[in-house]
Formats: sequence, C-alpha cells, structure tokens
Amino acid sequence: MAKKQFIFFHACSSLSTNFGAFETHCLQYYFRIDFRSFLLFLIIAFDFLFTANVAAFCIGNMLGWSSPVQPVLESAESPIGEPLSRSQFSWLSSVNFLGGVIGTLFWGQVSDCLGRKRTGLLVALPFAVGWALIIAARNQWMLYAGRMFIGAGCSGTVINTPMFVTEIAQDKIRGALGSFLMINLNIGTLFSFIIGAATSFYTLTSTCLAVVLIYFCLLLFMPDSPASLLMMKKRAEALESMTWYRGGDQVQAEKDLTSVESRLVKPARSYRSIFQTKGRVKGFLIGIGFILGQQVCGMLAVTTYAVTIFKEAGSTMTPHQSAIVLGVLQVTASVCSLILVDKLGRKVLLVTSFTVMGISLCSLGFFYYFKNSIGPEYLFIPVASLSIHLVAYSIGAGPVPFIVMAELFSPDIRGTAISLIQFLGIFLSFVTVKIFPWMNSFLGPSATFLTYGLGSLVLPLFIICCVPETKGKTLNSITKALESGRRDSEEIIPGGIKPQIVPSSAINPTR
Repeated sequence: MAKKQFIFFHACSSLSTNFGAFETHCLQYYFRIDFRSFLLFLIIAFDFLFTANVAAFCIGNMLGWSSPVQPVLESAESPIGEPLSRSQFSWLSSVNFLGGVIGTLFWGQVSDCLGRKRTGLLVALPFAVGWALIIAARNQWMLYAGRMFIGAGCSGTVINTPMFVTEIAQDKIRGALGSFLMINLNIGTLFSFIIGAATSFYTLTSTCLAVVLIYFCLLLFMPDSPASLLMMKKRAEALESMTWYRGGDQVQAEKDLTSVESRLVKPARSYRSIFQTKGRVKGFLIGIGFILGQQVCGMLAVTTYAVTIFKEAGSTMTPHQSAIVLGVLQVTASVCSLILVDKLGRKVLLVTSFTVMGISLCSLGFFYYFKNSIGPEYLFIPVASLSIHLVAYSIGAGPVPFIVMAELFSPDIRGTAISLIQFLGIFLSFVTVKIFPWMNSFLGPSATFLTYGLGSLVLPLFIICCVPETKGKTLNSITKALESGRRDSEEIIPGGIKPQIVPSSAINPTR
C-alpha cells in the first residue's frame, strides 16, 4: 500500500507541475489555496468518490432495470416461461423496497460497528445474490426474492455512502462531493435504460451483476473513513487515512482529525438516543420532511414506469427513446447540482427543485385531462413535462437531502438516525411504486399527476421555514445551531487555508 501511495502521489505531483504558470495563478486565485495541494486532494477525492459511489450506480441499475424489461416479462416470450400480469409486475417493481425496509433495521448499526469501508464491502453481497437469483429465475418468486436482496443492498448504500463521503470531505466542498451519489445513481439508471433497450433480459441483468463485482474489488483498495477508525479507537490509522484523503497534507490532516475528535463520543446505537436532545430531534424531523418530499413528488413512480407512461401518453418518440432522453437529462442535471450546491446553497436548490417539479407535474395532469380534445401538436407535453420534472429532481430534491441529512447529525448518532429515517423513506418508496398502477387505473393519470404536483408545491414552505442552510458551515457549527435553535450558524469555513504538501515518504508506510 505504501508503494502504491508513493507512485500515486509522485504521479499527481508531476501532473501538477505540467500546468503553466498562468493557469496555476488563475486557479490559485479562484480556489485561494495552493494549487498543487488542491490538485492532489481533488484527484484523490474523485478517485474515492468514483469507487464508493459505484454502489449508487448499482441502485440506478436496479431502478432503471424495471422499465425496459417490463414489456418482455409481460409478453409470451417471458424468460421465466410465463408472462407476468400487470399486478405481478407492480409487485416486482416494488418488492425491492420491502428488502430495503428490512435493511434499514441493521445497516446503520452495522456501519457504526464495522466502519464505513467494511460495511461498503458487505453491501455488495445482497446486490450480487439478488442479481444472481434474477438470472437463474424460473418463476416469479425467484424474481421477487432477487429484487428483495437487491433492495437490502440499496438501503445499505443510501445509509452508508453519504456518511462515508461526509466524513472524508473538506467542509468547503462537502456538498459537491455528496452530489456524486445522485450522479452515479442517475448514470446507473441511464445505463440500464440503454442496455435494456439494445440487448436482452439476460445481458442487462448479467451486466448489473458484473458492476457489483467491480465495485467490491475497487473498494478493497480504499482506506476507511477517519471517523470510523476513531470510533474503533484506532487513532494512528485514522490519521493515516485522513492524510491519504488530504493528498498527503499532514498538517491539514491533523487539524481535520482533531476537529472530528472534538465532536466524537461513544457511538449511540439505541434509537432512543435520537430523541435525547433538541438538536437531534430537529435533525430527525427535517430528515422525515425530506423523505416525505421525495415520495410525494412521484419520482420513483415515473422512473419505474417510464416506458409505460410514454406508451400510454402517445408520445411521438418510442417509449424506450423517451426513457433514454430522460436518463440523459437526469445525468446532466446531476452534474449541474455538483457545481451549484456549494455556490447557491442547499435551500435555494431545494426550493427551486420542488417548485419546478410541482408546476411540471400539474402541467402533465392538465395534459391528460384535455388529451382527447387537443391536437397531435401537443403530444410533446408528456416528454417535456417529465423531462423538466426529472431535471428539477436531479438538481435539488434528489441529491441535496442526502447531503443535508448526513450533515445534521454528529458521527456518534449519524448511522442510527439516518437508518431510522431511511426505514420510513424506503417503506414509503414501496407504497409509492406499488400504488401507482392503481392510482393510474382508478383515479386516472390526470388526477394522479395533479396529486403529485400539488404535493410537491407544499415542500418549499417546509424548507423555507424549517431547514437550516448548511453551505460552507463546519459540521460542529451545524449541530450546535440545531441545539441552540438558530436556523443558520454563524461559523463559516475560512477561505484562506493553504495546505502544505509533504513527500509521500513522510506518510506512515505501514498501511
């Protein structure tokens, strides 16, 4: 590991010296830190984020898998030997969330006990078992079992990965790095849309299994988070890990590790501990508000049934083409969120996102209401409305709640609190996906989308009144602000930090 680190740091240092003086000066001015330090940190951070968030890519595979395989599984050529009914497919599309609900009961405590890295490795197991069961399926029950295992892996990812990222990220770019979860999730969804449209059921499913195995192998080479190592009373390893994630800057690593230690106490693994202080209760209620908002906007239903929605809407594009367009827009919007979340702030993105989603879904509801009395020139409305809806979700309502929830709790309670929030969130995801076909059939698409639209328009009021702005705040100041009752903390990250680079030989070579 030491040799690998030496080669890595040497390569990064050489890369930074190849930039011209003018470019270096400009970037130093913009970031107000030493350019080589920043470049080293950035490369290491993105290396980690790519690896850790491949698990989010696996979630996207799961979400996108349902849409392209629905026509095949409901046809006479079904790979399991008999076609699924619409009711059976609704169970297949939603049963993974039941697996996720079960997973939330233990993933948070497992993460606090074993550490973020070991938990991340363990998450790969239910993913792999689930996809293997689907490949071998000869009846609907094997499909259901496979999806349940995958759902358990998904819940582990949404609990463990945001905490992992929060604990290794520097405060000034914590939001941007946290956005990678949603970027990878959306890329995974788009991947399933494209592979599913171009290949067979078995090729798509086998590819999803291969991605899980790649994720497991890559994560083996990453250090655990410093906070996890501190909770396991391994300070020397925690400092080594922090130094690695800070690009070899031991001065900054020691400073950041001391900050982590100052807010670290013995992990609280009882759910009752969430309600022991005013700040924790506030953070918990804000988290509940976030996951309710993510469900009432109808995003999961739209993603799961995208092909069917476009087919019934009579879009001028083929259903698979429309779904792929939505996937591309989701990925693009996620990248925009990465850029904007630490510039505009969390609240601006959230309010804008839910407002735009509400308007777009109401527009779609009105389209269905007047569908029989309008001409073919208006058939672009379903694609346009859902495109705007997915873009808005991917910029704010999708990634930002995961970022903020990981910021609201101290490390000792973070895993337990987020697992309880996700328990309710994933259960509601199951309900949302399961009842969408029923709502569409009995209420009609007009009432269904109007309901989702009006629900989305309620969330901006909650965000404005209750959610603190965490952009540029230290994790200590955020938790103190919640305890004191202030919505916005006064402690801001200073902009003039100049990390110092040390040679790789100075890093503890025993790792």
